[in-house]
Amino acid sequence: MYRVGYIDDEPTQYENFSRKLKRRCDELELVLLEDCNTKEEFLDKIFEKQIDVLLIDYKMAGTYGFNGTSLINYINDHIRDLECFILTAVDKEQITDGLVAERNRFPKTIFDTEAEDTQKITELNDFLKSLKDSAAVFRTRREQKVERYKELLKKKKAGTLGVGEEEFLELYKVLSSYGMVEKLPANMLNSEFEEKLDKLLNMGDEIIKKHQQE
Repeated sequence: MYRVGYIDDEPTQYENFSRKLKRRCDELELVLLEDCNTKEEFLDKIFEKQIDVLLIDYKMAGTYGFNGTSLINYINDHIRDLECFILTAVDKEQITDGLVAERNRFPKTIFDTEAEDTQKITELNDFLKSLKDSAAVFRTRREQKVERYKELLKKKKAGTLGVGEEEFLELYKVLSSYGMVEKLPANMLNSEFEEKLDKLLNMGDEIIKKHQQE
């Protein structure tokens, strides 16, 4: 089962969208991401709910101070491979900030199939296939990155990580949040802590040496 995150400041259509998604594709589950007020909180909620692909409403600035495209930009800075789609009640051509490709922008009417219109049903099925494919790719990429993470962890433990520190922390954040690698002690994640500890240990050694000489 792939988990499709759904973000909307007025999620009145959530139950409707969820039923239609489940009826058309039993491999997808729509998960409402709520009780968030900031981009950081939405990011944490994505990890908490183990989301594989995202649907985000466009016009949310009145509630959160940022629109869906800005939120997607933030999320992809932290989870690069997570595919995000904009759902909008306005003409998608009016989204001109350049933050989300046109192929990832869809009208909310994509779920309107009550009249059993053949074309609308086909469009919805194609859309759901895109969600499923994107979710599958995200999972595969996560799995492939585990080996890279293990390489960096080995260097981290040996104290030879160097410029790979940022990549290591980024991989750790994503993979540990999705339960793919074990949680590490806080002191292993904080290089500044390690540097301070080394200095304290060195100072201790100097004091001991000084005492011995006396």
